[in-house]
Amino acid sequence: MIQYNVEQALEKLKQYKITNNKESLRRWLRNGTLKGIPPTSRKKGWKINESDLWEFIKERVPEESLIKNNTTNVAKNGDYREFVRSEMWWELVRKNLFEGAIEVKRKDIQLCIEQLNYTKDFEDHLWDQINEHTWQATPRIFYLHDAFLFRSHRIKMNTDCIEIKEQILFSLINHFVDD
Repeated sequence: MIQYNVEQALEKLKQYKITNNKESLRRWLRNGTLKGIPPTSRKKGWKINESDLWEFIKERVPEESLIKNNTTNVAKNGDYREFVRSEMWWELVRKNLFEGAIEVKRKDIQLCIEQLNYTKDFEDHLWDQINEHTWQATPRIFYLHDAFLFRSHRIKMNTDCIEIKEQILFSLINHFVDD
């Protein structure tokens, strides 16, 4: 019987876009969400049987959901991993489990618009959309992993940027340009 250590199991979970976080995996092992063999000493780590790991993955990446939702664009394009990741993302969003939020200021929008050489009218339009999107005094955009929620749309962040705020704002600008 093949057994995986935490690092090996994490690689499999990364492959299926379930998690990138070693601590999440360890928490699932401790609370029994994922079956594993507890460490016998501090030096030895958790061991996970291959069958238990695949059972855990299948619970989170059900193939039948692809068949049921065959009208989804992602599923039509054949990117099953992204489809499953998106489904899981929406499940977390429905539970309001965001990583955080960025506060959007007019100056941030101005800088991004200037960098992309768009017009002042486009900047005003985007600023109005952002203000309509939020219910707080200072506009906020909530994000989770590699995407954010804006007007009931899941928009993937621009990974070319380093800062989260820039990843979100540049993706948001592209979203409005494409529409």
